[in-house]
Amino acid sequence: MLLRLAIFLPVSLALATPAIAQISLKSIGDTCLQTELDDCKVLTAGYFNRADYWDDEGAPLIAWQTQAGISEYGVMGGFVLFRHDGDGWAVLDKGFDGYFQMPSLNDENVLHLPGYSQGTGAFNTDRLFKLEDDGTTWTPIDMDNWRVGVELPEDLEIWKGVAFDFSNPWSGYVARSGLWRPDDGNCCPSGGSAVISLEIEGDTLVGKEVEYIPPTGEEEN
Repeated sequence: MLLRLAIFLPVSLALATPAIAQISLKSIGDTCLQTELDDCKVLTAGYFNRADYWDDEGAPLIAWQTQAGISEYGVMGGFVLFRHDGDGWAVLDKGFDGYFQMPSLNDENVLHLPGYSQGTGAFNTDRLFKLEDDGTTWTPIDMDNWRVGVELPEDLEIWKGVAFDFSNPWSGYVARSGLWRPDDGNCCPSGGSAVISLEIEGDTLVGKEVEYIPPTGEEEN
């Protein structure tokens, strides 16, 4: 089991950074690393450490940066995830296709990086990974098709990005969203909301049961 411990910056990085590293993270708190953005600024940065209650407890595991800057598409955000392989740091993943928030790491070793796109749709650009039993392999989880087979109430739809919650594996993973009727404006869903249960099956996120919450003052048929 891994400790859900984020060490936020500024902090003394000398203690957290290996003496010999593939990529130096000494400036992770104030200098954009591995970026594709111009005029880049660091928004958040930090670490998750191991907590397996063995000899390597407290050893570095994951580090991150979220960034803001300029791309060919205008103002944009980005992220970089670094994994520690025992000898030093290497890039696990990076992207510059949305605005990203701080990641979370749960008790099942699932790493979630929330993200959303430009525009009124605020569509999801989240990233999801699971640490395998070998303690070193991070498997990316496909989040593109989780809505296949999800049955919403008749004449109600999801038009924008959803709010994923992977924080507590014991209570279950969910996606939350407002629901739009066909004649709604893009801004304002009037059809109530849904809480959709999720499961990770292999390397794919799958949508399951739907809990429908009717609009205030209306009863579910």
